[in-house]
Amino acid sequence: MGASVAVDRLDLELVALAQEGAAFRLRLGQALEVMARRGHCFALGFSSLAAYALERCDRGVRWVEGARCLARRLEALPALRAAVAGGEISWSRAELVARIVNAENEGSWLETARAHTVRELRVLVRKQGPVLEASSAIDEEETCTLTCTVDREEAWLFESTRALLEQLGTRGSNAQVEALLAEGQETLLAALPRGAIDPERWESTDLAQRRWREELRRWQGEAEARCEARLAEVTGRQPALRVSGPVSEAAASGCTSLEALAAEELDAQVRSLSAALARQELELSRQILAFQRLDGWRRLGYATEAQYVRERLGMSRSSFLARKALAARLEVLPAVAAALGTAQIGVEAAVQLARIATPDTEAAWVDRARLRTIKHLREEVAAALTAVRLSGHAECLPPQESELEAYAELERAVVSGEACRERSGRSAEAARRALRRLEPGGESRRAWLVMLSSLAAWLEGGVQMSAARPRDRSRAVVSAARVELRLRMSRGVYAWWRGLEAQARRWLAHGMSWLKFLCLSFWRAWQHVVGAKIAYGGIYWRDRYRCRSPVCSRKDVTPHHLRFRSAGGGDEPENLAAVCSWCHLFGIHGGRIRAQGSAERIRWELGPRAQPCVVVDGRERVG
Repeated sequence: MGASVAVDRLDLELVALAQEGAAFRLRLGQALEVMARRGHCFALGFSSLAAYALERCDRGVRWVEGARCLARRLEALPALRAAVAGGEISWSRAELVARIVNAENEGSWLETARAHTVRELRVLVRKQGPVLEASSAIDEEETCTLTCTVDREEAWLFESTRALLEQLGTRGSNAQVEALLAEGQETLLAALPRGAIDPERWESTDLAQRRWREELRRWQGEAEARCEARLAEVTGRQPALRVSGPVSEAAASGCTSLEALAAEELDAQVRSLSAALARQELELSRQILAFQRLDGWRRLGYATEAQYVRERLGMSRSSFLARKALAARLEVLPAVAAALGTAQIGVEAAVQLARIATPDTEAAWVDRARLRTIKHLREEVAAALTAVRLSGHAECLPPQESELEAYAELERAVVSGEACRERSGRSAEAARRALRRLEPGGESRRAWLVMLSSLAAWLEGGVQMSAARPRDRSRAVVSAARVELRLRMSRGVYAWWRGLEAQARRWLAHGMSWLKFLCLSFWRAWQHVVGAKIAYGGIYWRDRYRCRSPVCSRKDVTPHHLRFRSAGGGDEPENLAAVCSWCHLFGIHGGRIRAQGSAERIRWELGPRAQPCVVVDGRERVG
């Protein structure tokens, strides 16, 4: 009985938090829509709304675009907008209805949304036409984890291949593995006898698995339909929850109240809303974890977890699971949770720290997150995760500048083409010099020392385009330890990997692993696109073909003279920095960005000169 009472209480609290979060997200989406419409993000020194939202809201592109899209659609639908802001209609219902509703039929569709479940609404929306069918909400493809255990040398080959893929614009482990498989399959089909590789063999296996998953979804749909009638009676007896307060009232009013605000005033509202939403989502994540541990959705009589999340909370199951995972990590990282709850860091920063921090290192990582933009924090967390993978040490403190500089030699070797030459002399020597500058840190910095030592050794040999091991032992990677790589991908890509690997393994040369074959196939096909000799190539190589702005990740770089030529500045490397075309022409020369100092340490100021919104000195955020 006690567990049932606790589940009922948690259910009501979760619904209230989800409704409040929907009002906050709608208002934030309205603010971001006005920010984009009026170009305020550019006035504040950001090259795009995505860059602005990441730094000022701590939100990714998909979250921001979803919030903006619904805010934009609801602008002409006051009744539906008020229903979302007041908690009468969940976010998922509003997203479905807003696709087809207009001013004439808004009232009827609003009543339909109140009277039907999300599953039923999807069916009704699909009936409106094939275009809406294609754009209607669908379940995300199920993902799984592929685990590979390889030599450390092959792990560095994979890291360099991922860097090349990033340079070519392919991001995310699923898309990157898919690109490797495409090149590997093409290489095999061209080199082996006809019929040696049969793609239809594993495609038929994948087809059988897809049919099984479709059948499973059909069963789940039938189970959910059987539950809906009874659950409607249960929820009908519960008290109606409503959202009230200044944020809800503002969201119900739409974008009109924000149109007259100046860029600085709108930015202040965005920051305030983001901090409040972060605190609200922290509490929601904690309640989700407690609810899950009590097996709440089963106790309440729902057929599936996805049904409960969709119908009661108005969110996707992937979002539900992400919040649960974050809450579980924050339980053992109280300092990160406290920093998030007090708005010292945002949601994206907390997600990044949850990937790398441990109870012994969380204090150092929280201090680092306070002093970094999201762009720089992501870079440092990515480097630290590589150190953990390649060294085998779970404890990894934030990188020192010399350690980060040594790790950057991997990307420089890739983007310059040195990695696929006989010897990557310049990058290897630079990594060695950076290693010699490392400050003694004892056991606490062991992960960085082991990782960077093996990186410098690998750079001396670079990408070996054959199965043979280097004969020169001085070029061998430090330590013969094995490294475990864990890659998240869709089930379709996973089946492609396993099916192609099973047929290709007997044709691979002795000493050639499947992962190494895929990486080398990709390098052979794409190495011609890196290392082109162009004007200011040395500057671009030093800055890794990446905009130096602390809040911009664009790669359409141009050379910028930190001390303008009109003021006597020359072409010496310390006076040149690689910045993207927008930050260069419209940001710096347009007066929206100030970049001062030398290339080694640039002080950036973004926004109005009198009151900049972001100030970064080197890599350290000021104020």
